[in-house]
Amino acid sequence: MADHRADHPPADAAAWWHTRLADDDNVHAALRRVAEAGCHLLSSGQAASVTTIELGRPVTVASTGDAALAADSAQYDVDDGPCLAAARHEQVVLIDDVAVDDRWPHFGRAALAEGFRASLSIPLRLGATGRGGLNLYGDRPGAFTEDDQDVATGFAAQASVVVANAQASWAAFDATRNLTLALESRAVIEQAKGVLIARHGFSDDDAFDELRRRSQATNRKLRAIAAEVVDQARRHGHR
Repeated sequence: MADHRADHPPADAAAWWHTRLADDDNVHAALRRVAEAGCHLLSSGQAASVTTIELGRPVTVASTGDAALAADSAQYDVDDGPCLAAARHEQVVLIDDVAVDDRWPHFGRAALAEGFRASLSIPLRLGATGRGGLNLYGDRPGAFTEDDQDVATGFAAQASVVVANAQASWAAFDATRNLTLALESRAVIEQAKGVLIARHGFSDDDAFDELRRRSQATNRKLRAIAAEVVDQARRHGHR
């Protein structure tokens, strides 16, 4: 299978990659670099991915390719596997030979189908309650040594910062988007109230109650009802 590694970085590889990751302004690219770094750091690494557990559900937020993603997905399908065990129990999980390890048979079959014979999963600590894992895959039995585990564990501590920052960025984006939607909704509701006040002589409270009554009667969102009232008023005004 294809080797996703490039030339090896300098001796202090973890620090070198950490600098590259920290300087990357694109969140998705930064996360992908975390996965790629696993392949660079370990000579036997053929593929890698990053798993996070959001609201109890695991998701691969970055990978070096479809093979790693498929191996991860097999674990998510049954909610069990080495990367999930590493993330949830905060412990390193090593599989020397996927073909003979019987702890996670569903994952084992998927990994073998992708050409993987070994895996190394390192927990990522993402704040007080966040969980994740760095998943490394090799194409031969016994691919990962004790030294590899030490290197990967040291790097995972730095990678955790990048992943946690990415989650914070996404959370901030969602908060901004939700605030924008809330402000837009408030604006259109105020416009609709103005239409009803002008048309029917409602008070401010009565106009809002009318919008809410229509919303409940039609089982539609209040913002949709308000937008409809405003749109009808505009179309009527242009006649």
